Amino acid sequence: MFHGPIIPAHDPVPQHADQRRPGQRHATVLLVGRIRHADGESACLVHDISSHGLMARFTTAPVVGERMLFEVRGLPEVAATVRWVAGFRGGVEFDRPQDLATVFCLRDDQGHVSRTPRFAMHASAGMRIGDRRLAVDILDISPGGVKLRSDIAVHTGQAGSVLLPELNAAAFGSVCWTREDRFGFRFCTPLPLASLSRVLGCG
Repeated sequence: MFHGPIIPAHDPVPQHADQRRPGQRHATVLLVGRIRHADGESACLVHDISSHGLMARFTTAPVVGERMLFEVRGLPEVAATVRWVAGFRGGVEFDRPQDLATVFCLRDDQGHVSRTPRFAMHASAGMRIGDRRLAVDILDISPGGVKLRSDIAVHTGQAGSVLLPELNAAAFGSVCWTREDRFGFRFCTPLPLASLSRVLGCG
């Protein structure tokens, strides 16, 4: 699935004063993250990250002091606290320092591709595969694709489109794997955060 572009920073993004620490290294990135908090699960777009925390754009405005669990590509789920807020942007501090080396690696130590977090969901959708129309159930989604279930068999490599909930346009792509009544559908173009948030019902 989609890995998400990463852009190492030459000049770190300016941050709120209480987020900056002497000698702390920051890097500008563009990663979709998953958040779990008291109200459920949502997506965010991470713009700036260090071993001690990150700055992100949220789909709903966070609150200073709010506790969250964050997951971004290359890092395990980590507990964090919101330290500052500016509209829908906020800075969070991790409970413990993180090793950022894995964030900037496309593959892990076993050679597996590092994936963007996936979001579990349960929704129905319409799909076209070739000249066929079929009803599918969405099981999970990421910016790069969806896991689907259907009573009609499909085959790896078939091209098509899926009309995702809350979006007015179809997402085009191809079947990338199949397993019994489930299959993966990889988008030709990764979903923007705004579109992903609408599909998840948090935009």
